[in-house]
Amino acid sequence: MYHILIIEDNPDDIIIAKRVLAKAKEEFLVETAMSGKEAVEKLANERFDCLLIDHGLPDTNALELLKHVRKTHHGIPAIVLTGLKDERLVNGALRLGAIDFLTKDNIHGNILPSRIIDAIGSGQRSQFLEQTHKHIYERLIDSMGEGLFAIDLTETIVLVNRELTETLREQESNLLGKPVLSLMSNDEPASKIFCQEHSLVKAGQSRKFEIELLSSMRGKIPVLITMTPLFDEDNVFNGALGLVTDLTEIKEMERKLIEVERLSMMAKTASEVAHEVRNPLAVINNTIYLLKNTLPMDEVVEKHLNRMEHQVHRIDSYFNDLLNLSKPLSLNLVLADINIIIEEAIDETAHSIVSGIELIRELDENLPSIKIDHDRMKAVFINLIKNACEIMHDKGCLRVKSEKIEGFVQISVEDTGPGIPTEDMEKIFEPFFTTRGKGTGLGLSICNRFVTAHHGDIKIKTELGKGSVFIVSLPILDVQVFTGDQARRREG
Repeated sequence: MYHILIIEDNPDDIIIAKRVLAKAKEEFLVETAMSGKEAVEKLANERFDCLLIDHGLPDTNALELLKHVRKTHHGIPAIVLTGLKDERLVNGALRLGAIDFLTKDNIHGNILPSRIIDAIGSGQRSQFLEQTHKHIYERLIDSMGEGLFAIDLTETIVLVNRELTETLREQESNLLGKPVLSLMSNDEPASKIFCQEHSLVKAGQSRKFEIELLSSMRGKIPVLITMTPLFDEDNVFNGALGLVTDLTEIKEMERKLIEVERLSMMAKTASEVAHEVRNPLAVINNTIYLLKNTLPMDEVVEKHLNRMEHQVHRIDSYFNDLLNLSKPLSLNLVLADINIIIEEAIDETAHSIVSGIELIRELDENLPSIKIDHDRMKAVFINLIKNACEIMHDKGCLRVKSEKIEGFVQISVEDTGPGIPTEDMEKIFEPFFTTRGKGTGLGLSICNRFVTAHHGDIKIKTELGKGSVFIVSLPILDVQVFTGDQARRREG
C-alpha cells in the first residue's frame, strides 16, 4: 500500500488521477489537498510515500511548495503535474528535488502508476545514498590527519573534527557554538590577522595564513589555516571552512636548524679566534709568571699582576665556553653516583662566591647510579651553584637537593634571590643572554646543551621576590642500577 498525496485545486483533475490509480495493479491510498496551505498541514501530520503536485495552486506554486518540502520533509519523492511543459519549470523543479515531471494529458493507463512506483524507488535510493554519503563524509572528516572547523555567518563554530579537538586537547562540546576568535591567541595581532583574512574569504577568496591558536592545555600553537568560503544553493556566502595544520614540529625543526647553523658558524669563528688569541695569551701569562718571580714584590705591583693574571684566565675561560657551546659533544659515559659529583661541584666553587650563603644539602643517599659524563655534569652543577650564589649577592640560602622521581634522578638548585622576570624566561637558555650585567651569558646555554645530550632536561620555577629553582632531570637508562653505597663498594 502506497500513501499518495495529490495537491491539486481542479476537482476534475483529481477525479481523473484517482480513477487511474484505482485501476492500477498496485494498491494506492490517495489523499488530496486543494491548496498549498492544506498540503503543508497534511504533511505535518501524516507520512506520505509520494507527492503529485500541480504546478499552479491558488495560494502558491509547485516550486515554492517543493522548497518547503525540501526543508521540512526531505526525502519524499515528488512528481510535478502541469498542463503545458516548460523547460524552465522542469529545471527549477528538478533542482528543488522533484523526481519526475508529467503533463496532465499523459497520466492515463499505466503511465501514472508506473511513474509513481519509479519515483518512490528513486526517492528511496536517493535517501539511502544521502545517508550513506553523510556517514562516509563524517568518517572522512574525523579520519583526516589535519584539523577542520566550519563557521557560519556569525563566525560561530558549527563543526570541528577529531583531529582539531586532539590538537587543542579540548572536548568537541567546548568548541561548538563558540566564536571562532575564541580559538585565536588572545593577543591583538592574531585576531587582527584572522579578521583581515576572513574579510577576503567573505569576498569569495580562499586564503592561507599562519596564526597561533590558543589551547588551555598546550598554550599557543602555531598553525597554518587554509580557509575556503561556503555558498548556499543560490550562490550566496553562507560561512567558511578552515583546514588547520599544526606547525609545532615544523617550527621546532626550523628553530633547531637555525641553532645548528648558528652553532656551526660560532664553532668556526671560535676555533679561528681561539687559535689566534691563545698564543698571545700564553705569552702574556708566561710573562706574568716571570715578573712575579723576578720583580721585587710590593702590594701595588702584586695587585696589578694578579689583576692581569685574572683577566687572562677570564679570556681563556670565555674561549673554553665558546668552544664547549659550539663544538660537537662527545660524552664519556660512566656509571656514577650523582651525589659525589654534586659534592665535588660544591667544593670546587670558589670560596669567595659561596661566602655568606647558607648552604643546605638534601641529598638522597639511596639514589641509583646512572651513566653520565662526570666532567660535563660537574660543570653543569658548578655553573648552577655559582649563578645562584651570585644572584643572591653574598646573602641568602642555597638549597641543593637530589631525589628519584618516576624513572629520573632529579637535582634541584634553589636560591632565595630576586626571581626571574616573565619576559626573560623564554630567553634564559639563549647564548649571550644574561641578567646579571656581567659574565658571557654562555653558562646556562652550555648547561642546557650538556643536560640535553644526556637525554635529560632543565626546568625553571621562579617567583619574583622569592627566588628560583633550577631542576635537572636525568633519566635512569640502565636496567641494572646500584644505589650510591653499592656503586661506591663496586668502585672500591
